[in-house]
Amino acid sequence: MCMNRVYYWIVPLLLCAGCQGGVETSYVIDGHVNNADANGNIIYLSHSNGDELVNLDSAIVDDGLFSFRGEQEVPIMAYLRFNRSLDSLAVPVLFILENGSMEATMDTLFSTVTGTEQNEAFEAYRVEAHRLDSLRNRLHERYLEQVADSQMTAELESSMYGQYGRLDDEATDRAYRFIRKNRNSPAALWLLESMQSRFSEAQLEQLLSELGSRNKSAQVLTDIAQRLRSADKIEPGSPYVDVPLVDMWGRSTSLSGYVGYARYVVVGFWQAGSDPSCRAMVKLGELYREYGYRGAIFLSVSLDSDAELWREQVQASKLPAHQCIAANPDEVESRYALAAVPAFIIINPDGTINSRNLTLEQLGSKLQELLPYRMRRDTVSAKSDSLAKKKI
Repeated sequence: MCMNRVYYWIVPLLLCAGCQGGVETSYVIDGHVNNADANGNIIYLSHSNGDELVNLDSAIVDDGLFSFRGEQEVPIMAYLRFNRSLDSLAVPVLFILENGSMEATMDTLFSTVTGTEQNEAFEAYRVEAHRLDSLRNRLHERYLEQVADSQMTAELESSMYGQYGRLDDEATDRAYRFIRKNRNSPAALWLLESMQSRFSEAQLEQLLSELGSRNKSAQVLTDIAQRLRSADKIEPGSPYVDVPLVDMWGRSTSLSGYVGYARYVVVGFWQAGSDPSCRAMVKLGELYREYGYRGAIFLSVSLDSDAELWREQVQASKLPAHQCIAANPDEVESRYALAAVPAFIIINPDGTINSRNLTLEQLGSKLQELLPYRMRRDTVSAKSDSLAKKKI
């Protein structure tokens, strides 16, 4: 009878091993690699310290299986990965390392980690994000094919841009909703850091208020707070901020050299190494041809660190109007609260900010509002001369 009593006490203790009061105090990751070539290779459990990946543990894949065990007091973002030279064995996977039981599936197309509540939520987001990325990649490939085959038309290009924009908006909206719903997860801060450039300032203010109380030391929140403080200084109606620039010939200049002259100034911030930026600058050139003579100065400001790359891109794209590169890109980004490029602002003739954070479409509409069509003086003169000759 005593033996039975001892047995009945041992069973609950075994079941609760690794937990205290129902709270997990250790983690177990059981994994499988869908690639026979992975057998005998080392898989790493790693964590990013901001500058590099630090290996927390490692395991050898045996018959397609591997496992990790340990304790993680505070949940962190971690990776399961092979050595970079062996990335072809399986796609690395980002997940939340926390106490509890997790299952990992490593695959050449898409790897997953599930099992705990936080990872289930993050995995659901990753699946949708992957789907949207795949759709955008296919759309981009189709675009390149149409261009290569000389089948691209203005109507088709506009349609493709619209599709891409809608997919991009959906991806941004899903990220925003995930962060708000999972604000206590380390994945929320990770996603905010990688997606902050896609959120509006109103959205960032909302996220800052919701995440700030629990994550006061998070660098991404400090950066966002600084960006919002800078944005307050360049709201419409505020004076523009002068920044040093360098022109195409290497001469020092500044934004103030283009402001005034009783004209609006359209400034486009971009980077030569970014395809979306380059396409946007070509479109900006079209707006310049339409509105430049109506009373607007167009200035493109590159935030590149490689001046030679910038000059080559300007020449290759035959960009019109004034072209400059920032003498200090970080200063420009900070002063104008730029989270991403391309970005556009309009400065009034009196040197105050008219509007900022404009898309190309919004920029076109705003210019139409500020500078309605009027006949060019040279056209008027030509018509007057023609009428005069007819009267003679």
